[in-house]
Amino acid sequence: MRQQFRLVTVLGVVVATLPALKYAPSVERVGSVESALESAVSWPVRESIVDRVLAAAKRTTTNTAGHREVDLGEGHHFVLVPAGSFRMGSDEGLDDERPTRDIELDDYWIAKYPVTVGQFRAFVEATGYVTDAESGQGSWQWTGEVPEEGERGDPWEPRLDGGWNNIYFEQGDDHPVGSVSWNDAQAFCAWLSSELGLAVVLPTEAQWEKAARGTEGRRFPWGNEAPDGRRANYADANFVGKYGPHTRRPDAEVDDGYVETSPVGAYDPGQSPYGIYDMAGNLGEWVYDIYDRGYYAGSPRRNPSGPERPAGVADADIDRVNRGGSWVDWAGVDADGRVAPEGGHSIRAAARTGDEQNSSDDHMGFRIAIDGLRIAEAPSTASQKPDLAGVEIVTHAVSGNIYMLEATGDVAGNIAVSVGPDGILVVDDQWAELTRAITKALRALDGGALRFIINTHHHDDHSDGNANLAGGSDALVVAHERARERLLSKDSAHWPVITFNEALSLHFNGEEVRALAIPGGHTDNDVVVFFTGSNVVHLGDLFNSGTSSFPTADLQSGGNALAMLANLDALLPMIPDDAAVIPGHGPLSGKAELYRVRKMLDDTINLVRIRKAAGRSLEEIIAAGLGREYEGWGYGYMSADGWIEMIYNSLDGGP
Repeated sequence: MRQQFRLVTVLGVVVATLPALKYAPSVERVGSVESALESAVSWPVRESIVDRVLAAAKRTTTNTAGHREVDLGEGHHFVLVPAGSFRMGSDEGLDDERPTRDIELDDYWIAKYPVTVGQFRAFVEATGYVTDAESGQGSWQWTGEVPEEGERGDPWEPRLDGGWNNIYFEQGDDHPVGSVSWNDAQAFCAWLSSELGLAVVLPTEAQWEKAARGTEGRRFPWGNEAPDGRRANYADANFVGKYGPHTRRPDAEVDDGYVETSPVGAYDPGQSPYGIYDMAGNLGEWVYDIYDRGYYAGSPRRNPSGPERPAGVADADIDRVNRGGSWVDWAGVDADGRVAPEGGHSIRAAARTGDEQNSSDDHMGFRIAIDGLRIAEAPSTASQKPDLAGVEIVTHAVSGNIYMLEATGDVAGNIAVSVGPDGILVVDDQWAELTRAITKALRALDGGALRFIINTHHHDDHSDGNANLAGGSDALVVAHERARERLLSKDSAHWPVITFNEALSLHFNGEEVRALAIPGGHTDNDVVVFFTGSNVVHLGDLFNSGTSSFPTADLQSGGNALAMLANLDALLPMIPDDAAVIPGHGPLSGKAELYRVRKMLDDTINLVRIRKAAGRSLEEIIAAGLGREYEGWGYGYMSADGWIEMIYNSLDGGP
């Protein structure tokens, strides 16, 4: 059946597009959270977060503690913590719990229970999400393999096959999910936000502590009395029985009924003042804030959310706060009733610890909140910012009026530029910090005003300049509709205002500029751009030229190594033999190199497939390598080890 096209005139330029075109030229370029939320999920900005959640609830009740509670479906119950102040911190604890100070919080909703195994499984099945642990980092696990007396070793150790679905002890779907990273928790929040039409987030540290202690400054959610077998799941006699001398200051006189985790909500007497469960023991819980031992001394009084994330720092170097203690932790109170802050991780409500945000272990989980102040952004495997100091933009003539702008050091994606009587069109715009250098390079081409910005996908090294370039001009940002969805977590100035999901043509500077959606390889919003008259194509990150780097299949953003090969096979017949090819990264290239990369994809995918089918583990396949032909590859930002891991994890979900 012949496709029906629609013609739209945008700023005097004819745009031919398939019916899936979405045009929103009136988007305000403002940075408020309210405007972002309103556009993202159609919320009336003036409606309170209390009313928004009540309107979405399937059922509303008053819980046994006297506080409002809602059921949002699929076991997601939230309790309203009313606005007001409380005293945060403890004079009895470690230095990082001091100084105590009065904190003022707005109304917010917090989950009655931690996120469960069943709820996390629903997220993974719906999205195909791959956790940090599953992506090759593994997880710290209590294995139960206790060394014999006199032998070296520890029953808690990193296991590459450890993860939320391989946690080394039995869990039901009603147990809290563990062996998940802070990044994984953020990704869950972003997904559930789209499911519920409400901005689901991790609670801030202040929100978590108020929900756990109330306004009375309790040591524990239930009061100041030491825990016992009725109130919390922590290191007890059962724990000692399995793990023996390798335990953390256990209470061998207490039996809480479980060795490891327990079903959520199992301890009625352990509820917080708001009727919230499992805020002491069972699993520790990630919260939003970055961990800083001295943060309390200078934090804002109203709605604090922790220190700002430093620019250009990798996940492995960012510690996020976790709270509540777990089944492996002790009470934090000695037999005489005094707090013993130096005794290691404990289940006291004011106790704080921090771990790398990409790390996972079997006694860390999370719960969620809704506060109307923040939006959860799903982390991207390709969003870590490199050192941009001293980076220059180099201009390369490609063909006719088409140029390529390349950042020195390969720190950002290549930019295609069309200059002519209609003005300037660019494909991708790199990091925001490079906008000044990019603008200088564009002015040197003397092409007039910037009219259009096309994003090949949402990753920051290709789209972070949207706000700067579009905000300083009348340019419109064009992208795949999924790219817009992924960019909604950023300031609205970054958002594409024209989206499509199949193809779109701009008739600009005397030629058809055709954008073709071909998702699923690098990300779920990949676009390639053909400059049909100039015989040039920009392939985005479906193709990196040179041998410095293997490609990247961002599984957390809908990418897949097998789909990358399939998509390249689909594109090759569309590209003329003499076309100039602008890669996502690397020098200007041509079709001959595409065939070389296509062979590499086919060879390496088949190699990993055969070895995996033979029962080889990921670690064994990485150790064996990719053979002599590809020994010279992978000295750039994507190594052979990383590419093998991407293939390995793509095989189960690949075409």
